[in-house]
Amino acid sequence: MKKKGLIVTVSIILFYLITVASVFLIQQILNGKDDSKGTTQEITMELEESESIEEPTDAEQLENNLTYPANVLDYGADPTGHENSTEAIQEACRKNKEVYFPAGTYLIDRLTISGSVTLSGAGDNATFIKTTNLTDNVIVFKDDGWHVKDMKFDAVGNRTSGAYIYSSANYASIENVTFTRQYIGVDLDGSWSVNLSNITAFDGTPHEVAEGGAIIRLGKNAYTGPINIKGLTAKPTSSTLQPSSGIYMGYVDVVSISDALIIWHKKDVVIAPKGRQFAALVEITNSCFDTAENGIYIEPTKGARVLRCGITNTWFGAHSSDSAVINGSDGVITGLQFTNAMFLCNAGNGVRVSGEGVDGIYFSNSFSGGNQGSGLILTDGAQNVVWNGGVLGACHELNGNVQYGYCVEEGCSASIYLTDLRGNSTGVCLDDGNSVTVYGNTEE
Repeated sequence: MKKKGLIVTVSIILFYLITVASVFLIQQILNGKDDSKGTTQEITMELEESESIEEPTDAEQLENNLTYPANVLDYGADPTGHENSTEAIQEACRKNKEVYFPAGTYLIDRLTISGSVTLSGAGDNATFIKTTNLTDNVIVFKDDGWHVKDMKFDAVGNRTSGAYIYSSANYASIENVTFTRQYIGVDLDGSWSVNLSNITAFDGTPHEVAEGGAIIRLGKNAYTGPINIKGLTAKPTSSTLQPSSGIYMGYVDVVSISDALIIWHKKDVVIAPKGRQFAALVEITNSCFDTAENGIYIEPTKGARVLRCGITNTWFGAHSSDSAVINGSDGVITGLQFTNAMFLCNAGNGVRVSGEGVDGIYFSNSFSGGNQGSGLILTDGAQNVVWNGGVLGACHELNGNVQYGYCVEEGCSASIYLTDLRGNSTGVCLDDGNSVTVYGNTEE
């Protein structure tokens, strides 16, 4: 009996162990696990996943590359400047939203960039974009949200047409960028909400080689603005390398220019809308425009208008002709205000205002002295020019004007109030038609 009971007990234990082992094995099979070499289920799943992988679309690729900028070297760009890197850079821009150019020189022809792409370099004295393209736009941004920063643009020779950077798109910026041998550095035509900061320009294409060049051109054909320019330094290495203008504005609305220094340009600042265009709300402050033909040149044509613009705390000096030219002979100029402006040491007049289209120009606490012509001259029917406060004569350790403090032709109208008119060589004024209203001025 004892032997039979022992056999039964052992049988029960064996049955229990076999049952537990069977359950465990079944679970392993159902879960598809095998620690040694993997199960059929795992292998099948991996094969199915590998067969379903597809190449990402361009849009998907852009979404995948939001975190880190792509390096143009990884796309085959040559940083020595010996090989043309146009295709490599174009491919990097097509597949990425942020593209980085390590220190070096990159030879390119022309890039057309779609999407919101940022181009950044290692610094404007480290990353050089050099173009063989002398007659066309070099980089064209087609879509909103583009940005360029920390690089320098150059060319293999004098460019005679086109811009280094052209766009009609919006919400963009250029920061810490240098241009040299530019015909036009930046050309914005139809853009709005664009910030340009810390721009430097050296030897542009001389006016005698190709007319119409500029460091920055705004609104040549299309309504452009608002645009913010803060920090622009431009000086050729020689007076023979003067482009046609520093900043050119045509069809613009709401343009802010501050902390600009432009030297040795044919016309430092030009405001010249044409036809049905207008230029309105251009504000210039804390700037210096020196040693050009004209410091500022305002001339709407074919009935265009210049409206409600203001210039504050700005120097216009040492020019080879009139420091400020305001010509309304073929357009309208009204609501133009100069405050704390200086028109000094010019080979022509301090300020020349002309044309029947001029109606309402105001000078407040401004200074015009040391000029070879007159401090202020009005011709050809200019109306309602007011000089209130400041000086039209000797000032700032300078002699007065060689001719008059102010000179007003018959048919014009002006008001001179509370102004120091002493020190002019020829006399205080020449008022042909007794058309100037005076009050509280200081004379010899």
